[in-house]
Amino acid sequence: MSDMPEFALRHESTPPRIDSAQPALIVLLHGYGSNEEDLLQLAPYFPDQCRIVSFRAPFLLMPGANCWYELDFGSNGIRADIGQAQQSLTVLSESINAAIVAYATDPGRTFVVGFSQGGGMAGLVATHLPQLRGVAILSGINPFTLATTELPAPQCDVLVVHGSFDEVVPVTVGHSTRDQLQERGVAVTYAEYPIGHTVDLRVIASLTRFIGERL
Repeated sequence: MSDMPEFALRHESTPPRIDSAQPALIVLLHGYGSNEEDLLQLAPYFPDQCRIVSFRAPFLLMPGANCWYELDFGSNGIRADIGQAQQSLTVLSESINAAIVAYATDPGRTFVVGFSQGGGMAGLVATHLPQLRGVAILSGINPFTLATTELPAPQCDVLVVHGSFDEVVPVTVGHSTRDQLQERGVAVTYAEYPIGHTVDLRVIASLTRFIGERL
């Protein structure tokens, strides 16, 4: 849409199916090597009163494929570029705040949903924006591994969903995310399903229930 507002990050947006003065806002963060159109397929499942904004990660891998931070696939395993993750956190936080203003959404009903690498970023932004209502980390990276200093505890509720057969981000990562959030006193909802690195109808059901209970 040519009349969409411009933020620090490129985005796509779908309006609420039911108009209201201050709709809730659901922010979508795609995974490594994807783009802002990927998670928009979830939009029909979200409550009718929600504005959906899906952001494109700032680092280009190839046309149509972006990332929140680059990965080094070395002999010692996969290493994240923490500096790029922090750069993404800055522009993502700016873009979320700008979207709340531009789309006149309710600041107290902002949800951030991320998949895989985007899940880690969703958790990371929760430590940075205290006004969020809820964050969902789907098959996500542990956000506490994306900083070189101790992160503050998120002030919002957090949903962590992981597949027990995830071949990309092992389920033990989901366990560590859940455990470290709980150790910090965060209200965590955890769900695990016998699936791989994907979002199926069971994941969507957990996600929509989590959001619906907090609207």
